Amino acid sequence: MVQRQESTAMAIRQCAIYGKGGIGKSTTTQNLVAGLASQGKKVMIIGCDP
Repeated sequence: MVQRQESTAMAIRQCAIYGKGGIGKSTTTQNLVAGLASQGKKVMIIGCDP
């Protein structure tokens, strides 16, 4: 018999989409992710800037 555990973790997605360059999207994202990682959260950054 296989038992299935219910996950209590919640996934959160956050997107930063702006047309203008040089407004701090990457810096803000990196600081946010660093803060979450220091709290033991699992994080992933996907960058799509050309």
